[in-house]
Amino acid sequence: MLVTKATISDLSKLSKIDGMVIGSEIRKPKIEQYILNEQCVIASINSEPVGFACYDSTFFECCFIQLVIVNPNFRRLGIAGALMRYIEEHSPTPKLFTSTNESNTIMQQVCLSLDFVRSGIIENLDDGDPEWVYFKQVR
Repeated sequence: MLVTKATISDLSKLSKIDGMVIGSEIRKPKIEQYILNEQCVIASINSEPVGFACYDSTFFECCFIQLVIVNPNFRRLGIAGALMRYIEEHSPTPKLFTSTNESNTIMQQVCLSLDFVRSGIIENLDDGDPEWVYFKQVR
């Protein structure tokens, strides 16, 4: 597996992977903006994209992993962790955050396996499914 910065030529494939996960390609413009801002990383196996992650520094001026998406056919292979480790190694800030719904136990396990700690909870984003915020000091 290779993790690198995404380029605009990756947009179509990343949008398709996102569509496989959420059921539409509605986030394509947002993914494009992350790519153009050099805030999107892509995981590939045999030169084929299998996942991506997007981040920015708009969360209290700290790096925040906004999106981690893995092709459902390639889950449980360490791809999400590899994407997050890449961002951790290249984080523009010493504090790194991410979040996931309480119902997303797989992502919670990924966060904990990478030594993120729970930092708080946000109610009312998704009805009946609070958002857990995770934190890691990266330097």
